[in-house]
Amino acid sequence: MLLSMIAPVAGQAMMLVMMIIERRWMFVGLIVPGLIGCLASALANIAMRRRARSDAQTDAGGASSGSTLPGGMAGASADERDAEAARQCAAMHMELEELLDIDAGDVPSAWKGMARQWERARSAQDKGDRRTITSLHTVPVGVTPTGVFSINMPKQGPHALVAGTTGSGKSVLLESWCLSLASRFPPSMLNFVFLDFKGGSAFRVLHRLPHTVGFVSDLDLKHAVRALRSMELELKRRELIVSRAHVADVNELRHPPARIVVVIDEFHALKRQLPDYLTQLTALAALGRSLGMHLIACTQNPLGQVSSEMKANIGLNICLRVRDPLQSSELLGSKAAALISPQAPGTAFAYGGEEREAFRCAVPASSEVLTRGGQWACRFLGEQAPPPLFSPPLPQRLEAPAMSDDTDMAPDAPMIIGVADTGVTLEPFRLPLDLGNIAIIGSGPRGKTTALMAMARALLPRDGVEVILTRKTTDGYVTEHPSTGTFIGDATLYATGLAEESTRPKEPTSRTPNAGSSPKRIWLVDDADELLDPLGRGTDHDEFHEALADPHCVVVFTLSASRHLRFPDHCGVRLVFPTGDRAIDMMAGIPSQALSQFDGDDVRIPGRAVLLVQGSATPVQCHDCDPIW
Repeated sequence: MLLSMIAPVAGQAMMLVMMIIERRWMFVGLIVPGLIGCLASALANIAMRRRARSDAQTDAGGASSGSTLPGGMAGASADERDAEAARQCAAMHMELEELLDIDAGDVPSAWKGMARQWERARSAQDKGDRRTITSLHTVPVGVTPTGVFSINMPKQGPHALVAGTTGSGKSVLLESWCLSLASRFPPSMLNFVFLDFKGGSAFRVLHRLPHTVGFVSDLDLKHAVRALRSMELELKRRELIVSRAHVADVNELRHPPARIVVVIDEFHALKRQLPDYLTQLTALAALGRSLGMHLIACTQNPLGQVSSEMKANIGLNICLRVRDPLQSSELLGSKAAALISPQAPGTAFAYGGEEREAFRCAVPASSEVLTRGGQWACRFLGEQAPPPLFSPPLPQRLEAPAMSDDTDMAPDAPMIIGVADTGVTLEPFRLPLDLGNIAIIGSGPRGKTTALMAMARALLPRDGVEVILTRKTTDGYVTEHPSTGTFIGDATLYATGLAEESTRPKEPTSRTPNAGSSPKRIWLVDDADELLDPLGRGTDHDEFHEALADPHCVVVFTLSASRHLRFPDHCGVRLVFPTGDRAIDMMAGIPSQALSQFDGDDVRIPGRAVLLVQGSATPVQCHDCDPIW
């Protein structure tokens, strides 16, 4: 460095001497200013180096006297100081219960400590004491050479990105962090959603916390999709709450909704398996701060895993040991995390944009005890379990309930014949009777007849309803009238749940409620393809078409194909069983967006269908009951 400063001065001086010897005075006048400039630059650089060396010695002396580094680290580089800080943290160990001031020796001791903290948080919220609530969000997670390492998600985040190679202690860090939060706030103020893309092992204990409103793993991707959709709906719900209250933040509400912390382990696996659903997480990162929703994403390799939109809203980066210095630089701006020893799992660096801080996460002595302590504290304080944010997908089989004895139900009230899937939650499948005829379409043994029998079970107990059953035999169509007391054979009795009474003598009874009123007529027809054929002939064909046009009669009929069906002339409601052929299913009326929710397994499940009514398409699972035919 010194040579580079002296060389230009020496060169200029030699040229000046040569020009003087040769008495070329004009060139001498040209060389002198350049020589003066080079000499001034060299002197200035020497002075700056001396000043910088003096400042470094002063800083090193201060660090050796007041910091956690030993005196031998005076004048060390930033990497050496980071490595020394990591070594000091690696030598430390503390249990989480000690930081939380909770005796985890047994469940009774644990729940008492948690109940005290919960009661303090509830009292602060009832009083509107935002300062106390803000302080409670500062939860201990680990230890540093100078004290306790704490995290305040609303203040430091509101979202966090955690990275670390396999075996670095990511799962332990997440577990300690969540347990620390759960010990401070009751379920009415804090909820968790766990997305474990490591087979469900990371949150095998945490998902039993009373704060948990959702837990999925990569073993069931359909369930994971529902979780991501539910976050989008929850964001919209909270936006509506804030808008109606004319406030800018949920913290300004008198009774704010519980904060939701979404914890994702192995974020890179989620991105690989569900790339089309990352927009929900991006929206959560962008809007979560004001709506009380936080994201903790954990991954093995942070390089290229998080989009720039998400990264712009993640305020806290935590990096445990990584193998590549570039991975550490991505989160910390230095290679500090690559210097952590493999023999020190749980050692990490936290970076919030200002300075790096080394710490080692505390390890729970017993996660099971703390989890059960939370359950006991919940019962002691009368905390209601929060409702799930989303439900599992549709079941593969749904047993029909016992026949109801309630005869007071209105004749045209909807029939409950299964469960419907809203995309996030499951609701009773209510088939309307006031929107016209109902067509059930499906090829092969998909459960059309079973669905028809489920409707018969729902209708027969009602007063004021005349149920007519028509089925196709080798000799033609056969019609039965069970509602009027005219039964044909024991099969009908068995289907209506009355088989056990078949040996008792029966007396014909009238189901008409009032003498002056006529019952509502509902005609259930199985295999109605020939009856719907416009080229068909015969008495049955003519009666069927007359009933379709009769506003006082509701016809529910099954078809193997929709080629003769005219919508909405023949029916107002359609229940379609997908075939797996996209063209055929779309011709039957199923929109492409609804078909995208069905895979090869769904189309093979008996009773799995799509309800098409008033422009909406809803996946449903029909009840499974014994057929009468």
